[in-house]
Amino acid sequence: MASSSSSPPPPPPSSHHADSSSSFSGKWEYDVFLCFRGDTRHSFTSHLSAAFRDRQVNFFIDNMLNKTESIDELTSVLKRCALSVVIFSEKFPDSSWCLDEVATISQSMTKFRHRVLPVFYRVDSSDVSGDSGSYAKTIERKYGARASKFWKKTHRASKSPEDRKRWMDALKVVANIAGYTSEAIK
Repeated sequence: MASSSSSPPPPPPSSHHADSSSSFSGKWEYDVFLCFRGDTRHSFTSHLSAAFRDRQVNFFIDNMLNKTESIDELTSVLKRCALSVVIFSEKFPDSSWCLDEVATISQSMTKFRHRVLPVFYRVDSSDVSGDSGSYAKTIERKYGARASKFWKKTHRASKSPEDRKRWMDALKVVANIAGYTSEAIK
């Protein structure tokens, strides 16, 4: 039996820790990282969070991160999570933060062998991963070269072609993983 010279730090106190035990191995600070857009916060995501708490699943939810923190902090959190659950919804591509999160999750799949479970909440996987799907159209409309000057100014939406390509590549990777689809699509 192999032994480790250092043990993982205990999880910090949080309202999302039902107790100090974890559903997965003791290697992880959190069992699940929840990636979602606010349009599901008070519906699907709140029900999923309640089910996790009931089953004593330790999860990290983005309101535990300050929006001023960088994506590097997110990478640090992902290294401490056994699995990411990405909840794709109609409004998901409206948020550059959500798109950056899914890009970071996609990179973590390769770098850290991070596991991901996509959930398609009232969207089809083709909406998420297709070049002509609703996500691609939203990203181009909001962040593309033709995005209105007003939108770019008020939403700090001047994203480079490299950002848009990185987001679309990540969406294709994550959306093509076997996942779950909500019963009612649109």
